[in-house]
Amino acid sequence: MLRLFLFRFWPVLIPLLVYWLWRKAVVRKATKAGVAVPPFHDAHWYWLVLSSLAIGVLCFVFWGATTESVKGAYIPPHMENGAMVSGHVEPKP
Repeated sequence: MLRLFLFRFWPVLIPLLVYWLWRKAVVRKATKAGVAVPPFHDAHWYWLVLSSLAIGVLCFVFWGATTESVKGAYIPPHMENGAMVSGHVEPKP
């Protein structure tokens, strides 16, 4: 499940990755110039979170629109003649 989540929703992390790279460049530039480094909490967290949520919603919409739905009856795992039969979906006729 975690693999599926990370595979489908990695774009949500893009705004945070871009901020991290920008922050690294700003700290390096301020250190070279001998200027005080801007505090971490001065970031535009509202826009970072909002853009991550928007990308997350778009991922959900895309995932819902592109996955095929399975129509049928779910048969849970059960025992048949002493053997375990795994769960499966039987298509509707």
